[in-house]
Amino acid sequence: MSSSLDVRDSLENEMARALVYNDDEYPKDAVCIGSVVEFTDLTTKEEGRITIVLPSEADVKEMKVSVLSPLGAALIGLKNGKTIHWLMPGARLTEIKVNNVLHPEAELDQ
Repeated sequence: MSSSLDVRDSLENEMARALVYNDDEYPKDAVCIGSVVEFTDLTTKEEGRITIVLPSEADVKEMKVSVLSPLGAALIGLKNGKTIHWLMPGARLTEIKVNNVLHPEAELDQ
């Protein structure tokens, strides 16, 4: 239960400093729902590639991570090259760096 509360508190802090964009104004290199994100956990040196999705679409086997999960919440809004310190499950503080942000759905629309 405390893990859910930690994520909620972290999300509330992020929302308090969030900027609101129209779809056509959202930075192309920023993480949003539907983004494929290539990242590095600078604490463990592990690299990953995930897709940020709505909670109902999350699927660990397909590397689809909910925007409401600790990792999804940490990455949302970050741009290429940016890092964030984030509290992961188990009270593990980590630093995550975004290496690349892809928007496959936007590319299909073009």
